[in-house]
Amino acid sequence: MKKLIALLAVVCVFEASFAQPAANLPEFQLQKQELQSQLMYIASDELAGRRTGSEGEAMAADFISKNFEAYGVAKPNGQDSYFQKIPFARILPPAEGMLTLGDERFEQGNAMLITNGGPVEIKTTAVFAKHAWIDEQAGVNDFEGLDVRGKVVFALPGNRESKNPYQAFQESAQKRKWAMEHGAIGLVELYRLRVPWQFFQNYLSKERLEMLAEEYQEADQNFFSAWIREDSAQAVGRIEKGETVQVSIHSTGLVLHEVQSVNVAGIIPGTDEKLKEEYILLSAHFDHIGVGKQGGGAYTEQDSIFNGARDNGMGTVALMAAAKAFAVHPPKRSVILLACTGEEMGMLGSAYYAAHPLVPLAKTVFNLNTDGAGYNDKEYISIIGWGRTNTGGEIEQAASALNLKVAKDPEPQQNLFERSDNISFARKGVPAIDLSPGFTEMDEEIFKYYHQVADNPESIDYDYLLTFCNSFVYSARLIADKAEKPAWTPGDKFEKATHD
Repeated sequence: MKKLIALLAVVCVFEASFAQPAANLPEFQLQKQELQSQLMYIASDELAGRRTGSEGEAMAADFISKNFEAYGVAKPNGQDSYFQKIPFARILPPAEGMLTLGDERFEQGNAMLITNGGPVEIKTTAVFAKHAWIDEQAGVNDFEGLDVRGKVVFALPGNRESKNPYQAFQESAQKRKWAMEHGAIGLVELYRLRVPWQFFQNYLSKERLEMLAEEYQEADQNFFSAWIREDSAQAVGRIEKGETVQVSIHSTGLVLHEVQSVNVAGIIPGTDEKLKEEYILLSAHFDHIGVGKQGGGAYTEQDSIFNGARDNGMGTVALMAAAKAFAVHPPKRSVILLACTGEEMGMLGSAYYAAHPLVPLAKTVFNLNTDGAGYNDKEYISIIGWGRTNTGGEIEQAASALNLKVAKDPEPQQNLFERSDNISFARKGVPAIDLSPGFTEMDEEIFKYYHQVADNPESIDYDYLLTFCNSFVYSARLIADKAEKPAWTPGDKFEKATHD
């Protein structure tokens, strides 16, 4: 029955014809009925919140791929399907753990959060290694001159250039690798970040998902790593000065299960003989946060499903709208359509694609991502990353054609640019922005639905969904057709990032 419902939804969407283009839009108009049909399925109770690796998320991926196929979207080169399979590790925190540094004790789940390692009993000495960072180009090697063999490395968060909490957390895996290569048996990072400890505590004290490294060996599983929150700087202060301090660690170990999920990817070749060798990457994540306790927010017995109509059902539908419009009328540049998994778990699907691109990133000249927490002003679309690329004119032109205004980087203090899939491509040097439903501030109207069970498809204004999807499709077309190559604004922090 589930497959039949999904198939009927695809057929219904495919058979709906495009209306004639409006005078101010050189584009086939989208149909509100088909967009509504798609969102009602993507955000339905049947898909149970589309948690990464769940049956409901797999159903959503299947639905997207069937629409791509119905529209005539090409599979990526060398692929026999639209799916890019990704191995994940579902991780449960240790049942118990304790770290003693000198006379100070750090208990798992309270002042310590264990991030890696099986059952361990460690008694050794602690070594301070600054940020435990290596950057050969900058002449930085925090391990130089240190003997860390058989010892536990203590380190500051992030690297010398940045203490961004999201980046610091992502850099832990690389630090762990360097520490292992130098013979250490553990890595402990000091939580000196400008966000509350509770944020990390909430995330790391429950089930989480991480990418399962291709080279994941038994040594990786046994290597201990953790974050600690210092109530006193006494013991850590001693090792920072180079003193010898004893450390002992007990942990019952993380529990790890392998699961799989997929990105859904398709290609639309461009029409210009020269520009078709350049690719515009359109992306939207299709996962959400699941049901009940998985969602982390309030729920009731009557409603425990976090449907994610706004986050990111609207973006998923906009991506499928672009697939249909461009399959009928391709732009000059080629287009990659990428529905990402695992965004809610830390932009995992987009990070995997950026590391294993189906089209070389050197040929990917721009990423237009669409994701958002919701909308509170239907006169707007919002651009996260406004002014960071040379695409502002095309965005404003598309918005104006639809009688919309552009909210330019609302809520900059929220660091939203680095909290969605566009960041995975920006870090590889690909110019990127996020086009979000219209909001001017993170107010009660946003938080009423953001990661709440109230974010149901019945709560959506479908006239606005139509306008929003048209703005995404038209913006993408203008950027894909522009004569000037999309580029970072000179001086942007990601301008010199490389594709390697």
